[in-house]
Amino acid sequence: MTSRFRTSKLRVGIVILCMGTYAAAGTTSIGTISARGELQVDGYTINGNGTLFSGSVVETGSASASLRVQQDVRITLATESRGTLYQDRLELQKGSSELSLPAHFQVEANGLHVAAGLPASRALVSVSNGGRIEVAALSGSLQVTNARGLVLAHVLPGHSMSFSMGSSTSTSAFSSRGILSSENGHYYLTASDTDVRYEIFGKNLAKYVGDKVLVSGTVTTTTSATGGAAYAVNASSIFINGGLVGLGGLSVGSEMIVGGVIVGSAATIATGAYFATTTPAAASI
Repeated sequence: MTSRFRTSKLRVGIVILCMGTYAAAGTTSIGTISARGELQVDGYTINGNGTLFSGSVVETGSASASLRVQQDVRITLATESRGTLYQDRLELQKGSSELSLPAHFQVEANGLHVAAGLPASRALVSVSNGGRIEVAALSGSLQVTNARGLVLAHVLPGHSMSFSMGSSTSTSAFSSRGILSSENGHYYLTASDTDVRYEIFGKNLAKYVGDKVLVSGTVTTTTSATGGAAYAVNASSIFINGGLVGLGGLSVGSEMIVGGVIVGSAATIATGAYFATTTPAAASI
């Protein structure tokens, strides 16, 4: 009887210890937030300064907010924006965010991932009401990938790109412009707009080496790309100098499509337009 009682007490003690450890982990601060005006954190209205935890949902109203995470990540969340914050990422659901991007931090928006391509990179990421994503590199460079890890674009300093999901577009669809090159019997396309390199497979490619072409086809995951290419593409048609040539005659539109995502150059994003309403007070940890 005594042995059973001790065993029961031991089990209860272990449960209480586990619950206490879980609770402590769930209340560990990952940063701070401040704003000159009201905003909501996890559904609660705050005015001024607040503490952020992993999974905190931040919603701004008429005032933008300044956030700091783990000392080296500084984020400005624009007015009328919403995002969920973790130690390693910001999941942006609405509005705009300007932020530093150290190697261990990224932004997720509508299934896309934005990470630093160079140290000390700064990004401006926005989500429109229709789900269109705009990404601008304020300094350094940025790499944008889809949920499968396929590289969609390298965004260079001072440039911005837009991304939207084609509702009727296959997730493997590909259509991109660039210069076709050849190295050691392999063919590559370096996209003009996104600076991403792809290995191209198809017929009669040698005759187009050195030309600026529009290649259409499908991304393949069964063939490993060589020569530093992001991934391999099975080409089905090529446009050259405005005319369709070779490879089967598939009709191709003018939009650039990478892995089923429609990619294009965005208008220059003026950060002042997003953050002029209210300048937030500096957050501190």
